[in-house]
Amino acid sequence: MPAFVAPLVGFALGALLAWFSAAAPHRLGALRAAEPRLTPGARDRPLALVTLFAFLVFAPVCAYFLVFAPDWSFAYLVDTRRIPSAVDLVLILVDAASVLAGFAAAHRFAGSAGGRWTAQRSVRALAVLAGAPLSIALLALLALSRRLALDGSYRQVEGDFGVHPVAGGPLGYALLWMHSMLAAGFAATVSALLRREPASGGPKAEPSPRARPRAVPSEPAPEVVPPLPASTRPQRRLGVGNGGRSNRPG
Repeated sequence: MPAFVAPLVGFALGALLAWFSAAAPHRLGALRAAEPRLTPGARDRPLALVTLFAFLVFAPVCAYFLVFAPDWSFAYLVDTRRIPSAVDLVLILVDAASVLAGFAAAHRFAGSAGGRWTAQRSVRALAVLAGAPLSIALLALLALSRRLALDGSYRQVEGDFGVHPVAGGPLGYALLWMHSMLAAGFAATVSALLRREPASGGPKAEPSPRARPRAVPSEPAPEVVPPLPASTRPQRRLGVGNGGRSNRPG
């Protein structure tokens, strides 16, 4: 996409991702009346997903046109051969940071002091932080649509020679492919944001009896010694000899 509208589009996409992160996971398009408190891991997960989208999807799409179609990316307003390469790197970082800025601004604008979203605040944040940048970007594209419809270099456009229409050319196919990848990456990020982790404080599943650890006694149980078996021989009576006669002297 053109370099002068990329930060605006990135900011709007970040605000949209913030809105989707607050949407109810089972009702697409519905808003949560009050978002419960999340665990630290669940709270950091949306920010990590948006960061991955910004640096792995949005920034490469913007970088492609800055590298392979720099004059078109600036709408043939400046000769990009006079622009240092460090400026392109700064623009790519700005494009990636714009997504994070839109995500953070939407949460700060729509969130209350307790960090909870309401339907009214969410819609207001979406309209202001996503609608306004997209409107400005659309007006800029419409104003420069004649220049952006041409495929050539800065000198060709200024001299009106050797230019080709974007539609049907390599640049047109590149626009179609890269923006399709951007849409697919945005859809994948939204899908991951809607699969939220359960909030803390809710009902917790009881562990299965097999998973419960057995209690370890503090002291070992005393060893039980079985009694010795009684003798099977008949006990001799005192003073009785063989044959049952007494051994006492008569």
